[in-house]
Amino acid sequence: MHTDQPDTTEHNELLIKLRKGDQLAFAEIYNLYRGKMYTYACNLCKSTETAEEIVQEVFIRIWQKKEQINTEMNFAAYLKKVTLNHVLNHLKKVARDRRLQEELFIYIDAIRNTTEDNLLEKELLKTHDQAIALLPPQKKLIYQMSRNEEMTHEQIAEKLNISKNTVKNHIVEATKFIRSYVSKHGSIICFIVASSNYFRPN
Repeated sequence: MHTDQPDTTEHNELLIKLRKGDQLAFAEIYNLYRGKMYTYACNLCKSTETAEEIVQEVFIRIWQKKEQINTEMNFAAYLKKVTLNHVLNHLKKVARDRRLQEELFIYIDAIRNTTEDNLLEKELLKTHDQAIALLPPQKKLIYQMSRNEEMTHEQIAEKLNISKNTVKNHIVEATKFIRSYVSKHGSIICFIVASSNYFRPN
């Protein structure tokens, strides 16, 4: 297995051979990037088994679309985008499960308090915020008072002059809507323009 990155000329030659269906060139590309993409996928989806499956899917796609590869662009960056896209698609499928929706919701809350520069996390937060923005005004206000200001139901009820039961109902309904919105939209965020940018049109 290769451990060193080839120079630009050598790497471009590999991609040119891959475009022509050279299986040895494909194997070399696979050996060069498989480990990095596995680590990247594993960091995103937090599952070694899922990461392995995703990497296999990514390289199957590379082989299937080999004739369309644009050898003039950054192949490593493209691979990361395709890997991310596969992770997002995976999240879309698993997020239909109510328990996994709950885990994703908790994950969003956790990453909101971190500063890690992670594209997946940024996109999930963006989708979460979009869901909040779609809430009716009072429901949004109550939800934000609960989540952002960490106010109790009683404190919110007193401040807004409404019952605690009303506060509870608004928070439950808001949370349900947000979870549903994120599960539907959070994993198909902006098709990661990799395909349109990296592959030549047919």
